[in-house]
Amino acid sequence: MVPNLKTRAYRGESINVTYSIRRCIHAEECVNRLGEVFDNHKSPWIQPDQATPGQIADTISQCPTGALHYQRLDGGPIEEVPAVNTIVLQEDGPVYLSGNLVVKNAEGEQVYSDTRLALCRCGESENKPFCDNAHLKIKFKASGTAVAPQIGEPDKEAGDKLVITPTVNGSVHIEGNFELRDSDGDLLYHGSDIWLCRCGGSEKKPFCDGTHRRIGFQAESW
Repeated sequence: MVPNLKTRAYRGESINVTYSIRRCIHAEECVNRLGEVFDNHKSPWIQPDQATPGQIADTISQCPTGALHYQRLDGGPIEEVPAVNTIVLQEDGPVYLSGNLVVKNAEGEQVYSDTRLALCRCGESENKPFCDNAHLKIKFKASGTAVAPQIGEPDKEAGDKLVITPTVNGSVHIEGNFELRDSDGDLLYHGSDIWLCRCGGSEKKPFCDGTHRRIGFQAESW
């Protein structure tokens, strides 16, 4: 079952904006890029008529968690699915994913899809598999890079979707062509099958090393 992500709608003349409270981790890309529309000191805090639909759409596309989305009413283009699936490690924080993203549960059922997600990797989020900033509270430490094999070419047989499966009490299985990048955006390698730690205890972060079994990590698939 898909959890209640507490989505609110903010309607404008030329564009509507939706905001998922439980997906937001206050990365503040929206506030810093377009403060006349996104302003926490105003009510409502999103005012879609204070900028052009194009400016709002461009700003929302930079929201790394997918908490913000838009619907254009002026005939403008919808949000494009990124041509490349990307996994970006955040220093001491979550994993950002962008692309043609499909989340499945342990039974293989599709439960969610999006173009942008932030996945918990500290193990303490109360909104798993999404990040809820618990890493700040527990002072989680994890590198924004990884020891990686030599960069290769994408697997032509892997397809264009990135299938994300949080396993029961275990790691996150990710299948499909992707680029793994460090927190500076530098390419580490191309891949098509990876298991990422989500218990926070792996000594091979961001990769799973089986620590979740030793520490008794508990988490539903979805």
